[in-house]
Parts: sequence; structure tokens; C-alpha cells
Amino acid sequence: MSTSFYISIRYFFYKKKNNIVNFIVFLSILSIGVSTFSLSTILFIFSGLEDLNKKFYKIHYPDITISYLNEKNFFIDNNIIIKKIKSIQGIKAFSKTMEKKVFLRYKNHEYFIFLKGVDLEYEKVMKKFKKTNLKNSKIDYLNIYVGWSYIASYFPILLYHVINMPLQIFIFDYKKNNKNTLSLFFMKKKAFVQGIFNFSPKVDREYFFCDLSELQNVMKKKIFHALEIKVHDKMNINNMKNILVKKLGPKFNIKTRIEKEKIFYKILNTEKIFVYFLFVLMTLITGFNLFSAIYILQLDKFKELFTLWSIGFSLHRIKIVFLYIGFLITIFGCLSGLLMSYTISLIQEKYKIFKVAKKIPFPVKITGKDSYIVICIILIIGSIISFYSLKRINNIYK
Repeated sequence: MSTSFYISIRYFFYKKKNNIVNFIVFLSILSIGVSTFSLSTILFIFSGLEDLNKKFYKIHYPDITISYLNEKNFFIDNNIIIKKIKSIQGIKAFSKTMEKKVFLRYKNHEYFIFLKGVDLEYEKVMKKFKKTNLKNSKIDYLNIYVGWSYIASYFPILLYHVINMPLQIFIFDYKKNNKNTLSLFFMKKKAFVQGIFNFSPKVDREYFFCDLSELQNVMKKKIFHALEIKVHDKMNINNMKNILVKKLGPKFNIKTRIEKEKIFYKILNTEKIFVYFLFVLMTLITGFNLFSAIYILQLDKFKELFTLWSIGFSLHRIKIVFLYIGFLITIFGCLSGLLMSYTISLIQEKYKIFKVAKKIPFPVKITGKDSYIVICIILIIGSIISFYSLKRINNIYK
């Protein structure tokens, strides 16, 4: 242990002559601790939000979706692409789907909603999706499944009324006209509510579901718009996407579930950058307490340091003493702030004390990456302030 470091430890831990010096040193540790606590806690909340969102996408979105780059193009059923996908190891299940926008009128109410045709494999791809048959299917109708949330929110009648009364829906589609361009038209079809499905409140309200084969019969085309894929849990989704790109070529739009929500992640990352900037500024402001603490200590220890200087202790070594003190204050403040943040985050993670709108608990996730970033920011700012405060020593010993 160097002499300078030993002296700095004694000055830091031992009681000072003046109580105001003890108070200022404590205040500087507290201010750095509060900055560390605030920054780390907010970053842990951001990580919790990101983790919660990933879990939500995992449950409510397929791992990979394949469609044509031109959204008006479609797959012809039983084609060679299906065989290529079946030959790839790591794919657990895949489902052929078709999505159409429909318009329906029920009594005095009019609705625009999406109708999604899915095959029998869809429940293997999306395990959260469950449907229940309440009636046998009718041959002359398009048999649809209505989300429970949708019935509860929009239809002001009892469930058995909906089941026994047919609905008239209009399905929107495109066809080529005389000028060889696509024009919009719609087909009219009577729909019968065969049962209900339960997926998520958002999907329940925005979608009807039906069997893909029935929707193909209505369209009079054996086609589908997308392939939704479930990957084995041990497989990396991005690696699987790269394999599919190589197998299928560039004309397909292959997206992972995270890529579908890029806007959310961009907003989240932008907010994180803003938080970094805000708390770096806040730490710089609170860093004046550290500057004051080091300067007050220099004045408080003037006689002892003057004695050391007189017996040959260089001015450079005296500066190093106070540089070490600045490091110690920064480290103790940083560690105390992190410890407090870890404690509250762990309590929140276990007991869900803090909630949004008295229902949803604040999501929190402690990550090594966030902790490392916080420690680096605090230590760098503390080091800069400590180094700058040494310039005052030249004025004291002139």
C-alpha cells in the first residue's frame, strides 16, 4: 500500500476536526448514491419493460412469419415452398394463414374487422390460441369464431342470441381489371357463429377466426397469404431466419416476432438514451458536492499536509491523496446507490408493491449490462470531478 493511499484512507474514515466537514463528505456520498440509485432503478425498469414485451410477443406472435414482399401476392397451396420448409430442421410447426378485412352490419351497428383463416396447425404455432365449438358447423355459411372480449364489448345481447342469428359480412379483396391493374371489390357472405376463441384482449376485439379451407372456398382460390412458424425452444430465431432466407430467396418478406415491433424497440432505446443524458447531467450537478467535499478537506487538513510538504512530501503526492479520497467517495456513493436499487428492485420483483393504475405491477429486471453502464458513468464523472478539484491545491500552498 502506497503512503498516499494510506493517508487518504485515514482522512476518509477517521473523524474530522470540524463536524461541517463530516456533514459535507456525507452529503457528497449521499448525492452520488441518489444519482446511482435513480439511474440504475430506471434502467432496471426499462429492462423489465423490454423483458415483459418479449414474453408478450413470444405468447401472442409467431416466432417467424413468411409472406411475399408485395403484400398483394399470395402463396398457391401445396407448392414447393412448403416442402422446402418441411426439410429444415428446427421448425416445430407451421401454419398457413389468410387475413382479410371484412365489413359487417348487425342490427343498427356497423363494424370493420379482420377475418383470419387458419389451418389445424395454428394451435400448435400459437399455444395461447384456444377455440371452443358451441354449435356444429353449417355447410351454407362461413363458420366463424368470435373473441370472447369482442362479444362482451360490442354486442349488447346475450351469447346464445349471437350464436343463433346469422351475420351478413362483406369480404374485401382485389382483382385485375381491364387495364391489368388491381381494383378493390367485396364479396357478400352469410356467416354463422360456430364458437368462441380466447387469445388476448387485443386480438379478441380486432379479429374473427375461421377455417382456412372455408375462406378459400369463399374466395374460390386455394391460396394463403402467410406462413407462421414455431421454432424449437433451443433454436436461435435469428439463425433460423437466415436459413430460411437462403432457402427461399430474396422475394420473400421473412420477419421474426421482434422485427415486427421495431418501432417499440426504437422508442425504448431512444428513451434510454434520453435517460442516460438526463442522469449524466444530474450527476454532474450533484458532483459539485464532491468538489466541495474535497476542497473542504484540503482546507481542514492544511496543517498536516503542510507538515508533510515541509519534510519532503511532494505536491504531486499530496494531490494523489485527495484524488484517492475523491475515488473513495465516488465508490462508496455508487455502491450504496446500487445496493439500495438492488434491494428495492428485488422487493418489487417478489412482492409487486408498486403498481400502475392499482393493477399492473411495475416490471423490474436487474441486468449486469445496466449495472456495468451505471458504474462506468458514475466512476467516470467522479474521476473527472476529483481530478479537476486538485487544481485548488496549487492555490492553497502558494
